[in-house]
Amino acid sequence: MWFGFPPRSSRLRRPMLFARVAVAVAIATAIGMLPPRSSSHAAAGATTACVHISRNVAHYCGPATARLSVFPAAFFRHGSCTRKRVSEVRLLQVRIGARSLDGSRTNGGLPYFSLGIAGSHSQPGSGNVIAYYRSRRWVGRVGSFKGDNGGGTLVAQGIAGSQGRAIARFRC
Repeated sequence: MWFGFPPRSSRLRRPMLFARVAVAVAIATAIGMLPPRSSSHAAAGATTACVHISRNVAHYCGPATARLSVFPAAFFRHGSCTRKRVSEVRLLQVRIGARSLDGSRTNGGLPYFSLGIAGSHSQPGSGNVIAYYRSRRWVGRVGSFKGDNGGGTLVAQGIAGSQGRAIARFRC
């Protein structure tokens, strides 16, 4: 064929894989964006997030900490790591700091770090990072990730108006 398109069967396989990963990330993101309904306390190794809501702000609690290279002065602390499995896809959600529930683009000046990854510890299928520090926001797509149950390191590329590449380290 003179257009040079690949055969139809090879075009369909790759989108199906991307579609599965996209659905898993969408589920993880949707779960992450829902405001918590009540306070809960995470025990060591538990898969539930610890969060307290007051004055339209979700304050995450727990031992999790993180650093993000685009905010070198920031040390995000007081958070939790939540792990789930949906079908055959592993999901990791890390939430650290405080999140304004009013939809503010600056998060009300509150420090906040959120990481969502779908896939295995060594080969994430997809993931994203959202961080706020001193009323600035940075959003990135995870490109590489290495970690275990105790934490990890990742490299993310800025998206949605966020520039550059960032390296993040977190501990659960």
